[in-house]
Amino acid sequence: MYTAAAGALVAQANADTIANNLANVSTSGFKRTLLQVESGDSMDLQRMQTDPGDGSNGQSVSVPVGTLGLGSQVYGTPTSFEQGTTAQTGNPFDLAINGNGFFTIQTPEGIRYTRSGAFVRDGRGLLMTQDGNLVMGNSGAIALPQGDTKIAADGTISVNVNRVDQGKLTQFGNLNNLSKQGSSLFADLGAQPSNDTSSTIDQGKIEQSNSNVVQSMVDLISAQRWFEANQKVIQTEAQATTQAIQTVGNSKA
Repeated sequence: MYTAAAGALVAQANADTIANNLANVSTSGFKRTLLQVESGDSMDLQRMQTDPGDGSNGQSVSVPVGTLGLGSQVYGTPTSFEQGTTAQTGNPFDLAINGNGFFTIQTPEGIRYTRSGAFVRDGRGLLMTQDGNLVMGNSGAIALPQGDTKIAADGTISVNVNRVDQGKLTQFGNLNNLSKQGSSLFADLGAQPSNDTSSTIDQGKIEQSNSNVVQSMVDLISAQRWFEANQKVIQTEAQATTQAIQTVGNSKA
């Protein structure tokens, strides 16, 4: 029963993960979450004989039966950083990265990173995220005067042909140490950041979510059936236990 319950909990966690991926299928720069599962602990089973009849004077004897696994458990929820497809928008402040880099963002909580390049120019001329966080360049917060804004593949920003700044792209040696912070932002938890000079930028495009709707729906159905199978095992075991109590427990020796 407990083994099946453990499996049901993992199936529920899997369904929650897939549902979150589906909910963000239209979120630019979103990276889907994966679920890693591992076997739980196991224990050795012993059969206790209290009257072995082997001349041991009635002392109990333990006879090994075998090993019982305690089911599965969630090992981790890593992020898939596979690049999503790009969509043409025509907005000069929409930017898509080709490569492994991240935009560098200044938030009230500190520096964060994102693949979502859906930016806006506010009333002060600052380039910002949709949530009002500053987009950073090599010279600090990017300030754009009024005019025709052009952003080259290497991130160089020009307004009316005059160079203004260059977008600051960051790459990481260990993506597993990037932590999701919401709004497609990531925090560095020891991911070994460095300046990215190999990625390129496409102006007037955004990177879409790398969550696949069809595959996610198939996975969600599988997770539901996985949960139902474990639920059936629990019900069957409960019925067997009830029958044992009502019949075997009440039977006369």
